[in-house]
Amino acid sequence: MSDRSDLPPSRKNPFSPMAVARITDFDADPDAVDVAITTDATRQALAHLTSYLDAPPARGGRDRTGTVVAVLGDYGTGKTHLAVRLVRHARQVLADPTHALYLDATAESFIELYRRFMQKLGREGVRAQVSEYYADIVADSLQSSGLTSDMLEWLGSRQLEPQEVVERLGLMESALLRKVQDTLREVTNDKDFGTALTLLLRPGFEHSVWSWLLGGAPDQVLVERGIDTPIDTEVAALEAMGVFALLFGGRQRRFVLAVDELDKIFSADSRPQARTMAAFQTLLQVFAKAGACLVLCGLPDFKSVLPAAVRQRIPYTVVMSGLSQGEVREFVELAQEQVFGSRQLAPFTVDTTRYLRDLARGNARNVIRLCHRVFRMADDLSRTPGHEFAVTEDMVRQAARDLFGSLSSDDVDGVVRRLLDANGLDYLHRHLLGTAEDSLADFWVTFPEHTTGCAVLITRSLLENGDLGAVRRRISAVREAEPDAELILLVNGVVADGVAIQLRELLGREPLVYVDRTFADDFKSLVSASRRPPGDADPLSALRWRMDQLAKQQSSIYGFIEHLAEHMDGVRASSDRQLGAIQRQLGALAGGPPGRAAEAAASRLPGEVERLFRDAVDALEDLTQVDVMFEEAFDHAPTTTQEAVHRRLRTPEFTQAAAQAEFMRKAVQAFRAAVSQWYQAPEDGDAQDRLEELCGIYDGIVEFLPLFLLDPLFKLPPWSARAGGLVAEVGQGSRRARVHEALRNLSPRVRRAVFRSSPA
Repeated sequence: MSDRSDLPPSRKNPFSPMAVARITDFDADPDAVDVAITTDATRQALAHLTSYLDAPPARGGRDRTGTVVAVLGDYGTGKTHLAVRLVRHARQVLADPTHALYLDATAESFIELYRRFMQKLGREGVRAQVSEYYADIVADSLQSSGLTSDMLEWLGSRQLEPQEVVERLGLMESALLRKVQDTLREVTNDKDFGTALTLLLRPGFEHSVWSWLLGGAPDQVLVERGIDTPIDTEVAALEAMGVFALLFGGRQRRFVLAVDELDKIFSADSRPQARTMAAFQTLLQVFAKAGACLVLCGLPDFKSVLPAAVRQRIPYTVVMSGLSQGEVREFVELAQEQVFGSRQLAPFTVDTTRYLRDLARGNARNVIRLCHRVFRMADDLSRTPGHEFAVTEDMVRQAARDLFGSLSSDDVDGVVRRLLDANGLDYLHRHLLGTAEDSLADFWVTFPEHTTGCAVLITRSLLENGDLGAVRRRISAVREAEPDAELILLVNGVVADGVAIQLRELLGREPLVYVDRTFADDFKSLVSASRRPPGDADPLSALRWRMDQLAKQQSSIYGFIEHLAEHMDGVRASSDRQLGAIQRQLGALAGGPPGRAAEAAASRLPGEVERLFRDAVDALEDLTQVDVMFEEAFDHAPTTTQEAVHRRLRTPEFTQAAAQAEFMRKAVQAFRAAVSQWYQAPEDGDAQDRLEELCGIYDGIVEFLPLFLLDPLFKLPPWSARAGGLVAEVGQGSRRARVHEALRNLSPRVRRAVFRSSPA
């Protein structure tokens, strides 16, 4: 047999393992491109933007009319990708590319959104815009004075700044700045902003003004000029964003702002207050008045919670839909063209791309994840003698089961059980309804007012007719045993389109596919529909049943509070131990070799670069907590702690996922060390290429360390929170989000941070 070293090297995978839109820094990476296919939604959004960008100036010197576009879609449908594409298109068209901005609402308030907005504009960007107004006023003054047109031409082309012209010609600066202030007050319709923005033109005031614009308390120099209110409320933040829309969108200029993930602010669970909603409505009106274009992106929920008066201010809505079979083929070809230089469908075929699209339901993110997985599977198999480089339907099915079988059977059972308990419902787990083995219901929910109940059947992914056979037998057996029972089929994974059609005919409804974000509401709605009391139900019996239900819900709440108290006790004890460990480490550092601190300081990276690496390492360490677990085991731990350690180590899923996390942590640390050495090396013309090579090496490594392999760790409570199991499970989503946020697209974010930190 030939040695593995004799085999050809693995091919570069042209598909992203993370399948998330790349938010590029437009200034640092202007030539960056993503694979972009033009869907119906893309054409519609680009048409709205092009109509705005190509609109002629309004008559009579008035500003052109602006517009607002909403882009709605579920997770993974390409909203962010489309928002970035719209901004990039606007930057190619506008005379000043900085007048098109992308902003993601990563915080849950408009205050933080406004601060991010101001940081995107930048102090120099705002000052340059104010200087444009100053230049117009100086030009008007020169025309009325009859001076030569050369000076006007230099001023208009920015060969000379207005301050230079004023100084050279000895013009009265104070009078001109008063005109600027009056103009800005009129443009922004705000006295404080008119005063503060004018002060940006005067040396010595920039820091005070910019600090106030970022939400800080006004300095004394601003208070003396009547500016005494900070921008620190949601209403004030929205009003301030409107001011800058007027500032940048006025003077017949165009301004495009795309705000992504607005569902983090507008959702059914966190509706903004009435005053905030009114201020948001005013913001939409101001953008339209200012001749600016506002693109609002989010889940469909975000628009549904807006009042009718606010929705009427959004004239255009673009709804993202799943990719078609042709669009999936086009994406595969374009992605491979970018990497291999030629447009090709192989190793995929028309049939495998169709099947892949069906299993992913056209969801762009899931399509990309499947493409990445099956490409790697085909490449690995082709390196074995006797196998060709080809993607098969079996590979697609296997990849779909690996990627979309999101929870274990125990996890799904736990989720359903907690929902039933929280709603005070009576149920039996793993209950045999008839004599046949197939009549076993995973949950049998009973209602006092009914003689029958609701059977919940849980199954894995249904990808082919062979999977459907077992489900058919279970449904038939349950209906034979309980003809009047309601039936809920819960799929923990994905359902192929062909199978879904047959299930719809069999059940009379769509099967319930487990989706973390919507499952609780969908499941409760189906169970509620099953337990509607009959029309002739005794009112007293119905009241008694309702009181019993409330008592069960109250008991569930008490149980949660007890878990919470236990969790807090566990956290307190863990914190005390960790504090002691930190004190011991600090003492060791203080007594260590004198050169160690200097060496650590010398290898420290610039702030933003260091933060990216630290966040990634901390997220992985907090996820596994292996060090904390072993230290506690040896710290005179009770028997229960020792048993908890043994249980985790006996679980293959935990040990494999923990090893995966440790590989990732080592990769990040090695990447950081390489970047640190890059900083210490003498600077030359090849520095950027070397940095690109380091980023490429890291990307090549983590391609074999996909984040989905960490899923077993998210399902376990953190070691330090194991006393509060229910509380730990509530935090699964936040822990997963933290790890993904810290690790996804790490190398491009590091590269951009390095560019920003380097004066060269």
